[in-house]
Parts: sequence; structure tokens; C-alpha cells
Amino acid sequence: MEKILDTILDAVRLDAIMKLKNVDNITKDQPKQVIDAAKNIMRLADVARKEGLLALENMVETLRSDYLRQLIILVVDGTFPDMITEIATNLYWTNAPVGVNAMVDYIYLRGMLGIQNGENLAILNKLLMSLMPAELRQEFCSQMELLHQNEEVQNLFNIHPSFQNDSGIWESIHHLENIISHLPNRCIQRLLRELDHQSLAICIYVLQQEVRKKLLDNLSAGLAHSIVDEVVFCVSISEKDVASSILKVLDTIQFLMETGEIMVPDADGKIG
Repeated sequence: MEKILDTILDAVRLDAIMKLKNVDNITKDQPKQVIDAAKNIMRLADVARKEGLLALENMVETLRSDYLRQLIILVVDGTFPDMITEIATNLYWTNAPVGVNAMVDYIYLRGMLGIQNGENLAILNKLLMSLMPAELRQEFCSQMELLHQNEEVQNLFNIHPSFQNDSGIWESIHHLENIISHLPNRCIQRLLRELDHQSLAICIYVLQQEVRKKLLDNLSAGLAHSIVDEVVFCVSISEKDVASSILKVLDTIQFLMETGEIMVPDADGKIG
């Protein structure tokens, strides 16, 4: 029976691949549908890994695909994989999706079977990528990388220093926040070139969220990723080290102002 079901699943896979290859004049929205389908599966897989399969039920109403919603319900209800395969392939042939929609449905089918089976997220990601033409594969990789970076930044925003409110260090921190919030992006970029990674990570750790974001937005994607990784370790940093880094950044700003390389506008936008 298992071999028969594997054969049935292979037939769906080949049908979806051929229908995707035979699409003429693909519109801008069609490749997006394939990428979005793969992103949906990776998002569901991440939730299942962190919170369990039952948590997927809470996401059913947020999804547009009726086919995917039916698959999720089957998985959440504890239906055996061979029965899910049979029901899902029956639905596939009955619905008779065409073109890009055929690949979207197969991604949902194979993805949900992988989620139920607890497949490694990295392997599942590669499997989904293997179903895409090269140009879609590259775009999918870029979007997933951006998604991970945004998640890392969001996690960063949940980290807050635990210094005493009456600590004198807060005056220096607020002073630095005020300066950076008024700096034009080109001046921030010039400042960032002068700072070592540790000082920058410590400063980002203690600054308010909107100021953190302004600094990170002026870094390259790779460097921002590296700095975010370092910020996580700042939770155990001493107030003395924080004070030293803040002072170093303020001294650097002062030096760049004196040399005319950066200018700091006041609250009214005037150059001071």
C-alpha cells in the first residue's frame, strides 16, 4: 500500500512540474504565488517545531488556500500520513489545478506531509526550492533571508538593559539617542565606519528601539546580521563597559563634527 501511495504522490509531483514548465507568458503574480506557497509552508513548519502541530489550527483562518486549510485540519486531527496522501491526491486530481496553481498545491501537499513527519527545516526548505525554476529559487532565498533578518531584529527589540533608573549612565545614553535621532543617514554611515563592532553592539543594546533601527538600517545586511548576533551577548555586560562604549561613540561624534565630516541638526532641523 505504501509503495502505491508513493507512486500516486510521484504522479502529482510530475504533473505539477510539467504544468509549471508549460506555462506561457508567466505574469508577475504567478511566480509570487509559488514563492508565497513555500514561505507559508516554512512559516507553518516553524510554528509546528516551536509550539507543536496543534498550534497550526490557530493559523487556518489566516490562509487563503482552501486546499492548504484542509491539509492542516487533517494533520491537526492526527490523520495517518498514508490517509492524508490519499485524500490530498484525490482532491488534487478532482480540483484539477492548472499552471502555477498545480505547483502551489503540490508544495502545500508535500510540505504538510513533511511537517507532520517532523522533517528538518533546512531539508524541507531545500526540498521546496528544488521544485522551483532557478530564477524563483534565487528570489525565494532572498526573501527568506530578509525574513530571518527581520525576525532577528524583532527579537533584538525584546532585549532591554537592566541598569538602575538612577544610574548616571542613562544621561549619557539619552544624550547619544538625541544626537543619533537627528543625524542624517549619510552622517550615520560616516560614524559607523569609525566604530568597532563591540562598541556598536553595546550602544545598540542600550538605545531605544527606533534609534536601534536607524543604526541597523544604515548597515549592510551582512554586517547588521553580525551586529545583532553580538548584541545578544551584551545582556551580561557591565555598566562600566557600557559607559566606556557610550563615551567612545560620543567622542567619535565630537571629533567628526570638529573635522566637518558630520553635522548634527538641532530639533528644528538647523545645523548646529
